[in-house]
Amino acid sequence: MSRLWMFVAVSALLVAATARPAPAADLPGDYSYLRGSLPSEPSQWDGFYVGGHFGFSNLHSDSSGTNSTRDSFGGFIGYNTQQWDPQLVLGLELGYNRPSSLETPSTITAGGSSYKLVDYMTFRGRAGYAVGQFLPYAVLGAAVGRVDYSTMTASGSILNQDNVTPFGFVAGLGMDVLLLPNVFLRGEWEGVLFTHVGGIRSNVNTARVALGVRF
Repeated sequence: MSRLWMFVAVSALLVAATARPAPAADLPGDYSYLRGSLPSEPSQWDGFYVGGHFGFSNLHSDSSGTNSTRDSFGGFIGYNTQQWDPQLVLGLELGYNRPSSLETPSTITAGGSSYKLVDYMTFRGRAGYAVGQFLPYAVLGAAVGRVDYSTMTASGSILNQDNVTPFGFVAGLGMDVLLLPNVFLRGEWEGVLFTHVGGIRSNVNTARVALGVRF
């Protein structure tokens, strides 16, 4: 929970730092929703952005057949463009994800294995459709993880491997919402399917919230 409160505190500081005091009547037309009505034109999302996120991740490995759910945190940096259509937003995004302790243990001596996902990075393409200050989007991309695992070999000895790097496939859905002209809130689901590591295949599903700043 300490990471959650840290994320909330940082988010509040970002909003405070980027806020520009102005009377409600002086707000630009694209942000008329802050006066109680929705804007008729799509907001501008093009340019670079950075942010941080907090959520919960669920790991499943096919060797043990068990699941593990833990809190996770990380950050992202990306770029959007609205070059072809005011409502079509395309972009690229690099993300980092660190679970608190995400592993699926089993009894090694009984022929099972243990598998721990330390962290992973994602490289995602995004396609969204701007509606007022809202940007619903879908993502596809690739991932590379860092895994520690233990398994029993055919000879009966236990094999321990740390910092192994499986690759993976990423898909997800989410929505960004502009809170201020350069500050947005995000809600997202992301799924990652990793390749085999030591004969073990895993997937991780994450639900997260994020706060970002546009430049």
